[in-house]
Amino acid sequence: MAFMNFKGFFYARNDLRLLKIEKVSQLDGAFYKDYTLVCVKDELNTESEIFSYKSFKKDLFKENDEILISNWNEKIILFRNLTQKTHNFKEALLYQFILLGFLLLASAFFALLTSINEFSAVDLFFFMLCLVLLIMAFINFSLLQKQIRILARFDKESIREFLKQRLKKK
Repeated sequence: MAFMNFKGFFYARNDLRLLKIEKVSQLDGAFYKDYTLVCVKDELNTESEIFSYKSFKKDLFKENDEILISNWNEKIILFRNLTQKTHNFKEALLYQFILLGFLLLASAFFALLTSINEFSAVDLFFFMLCLVLLIMAFINFSLLQKQIRILARFDKESIREFLKQRLKKK
């Protein structure tokens, strides 16, 4: 029954970290920049970890920048650069609004098809699927706003103390 284990499935699996960048490599794509960040090993980060981030903006990170990130595995979801006083909050919210708009249009389209085709099973299935995805996107949007408030509110010293206390509990 191992396939029935939903532990870790119904909660946000991203982490809050405070990092100092040791090395930055930037690859220019057709429309975006692909950043790879190597972080310094210190008391909060016991390993020299590597993170990646994709953005349309240029020169977001430099060596010796201190950044507060919300990451999922090796990918940076949200960041706040404490050295340069920059962040990606508007960009993340824009992506989420685009997703919500697309799912809202898809739901309206399948609702229209459902009513035109006299509630056929296929149209109802896709309508329900779009509604479930829309509800999940709204939940994700509210979690994203909560994480943005957390990253924007705290200063470097309070985050450092919080992360030290969390390391002591582990």
